[in-house]
Amino acid sequence: MAKRSQEIEIDINNMSVQQQLEPGKVIIVVLDGIQGKAKMCQAVEHGYTIIETANGKTARIRYEESELFNS
Repeated sequence: MAKRSQEIEIDINNMSVQQQLEPGKVIIVVLDGIQGKAKMCQAVEHGYTIIETANGKTARIRYEESELFNS
């Protein structure tokens, strides 16, 4: 299975990230101050994009997708 999330570079000087809007997409940005990481992923078109944590840290991103029946 291909990875859907991508790590985002963190500006060490001010501990910030920069991410542009992508037309036609919903992008989710996860900022984990405990692990010092930032990741982004695209939300599913129909369904849930779930950020799971364990012991206060980001553990995984889970995708539950569905298809509209009436389209």
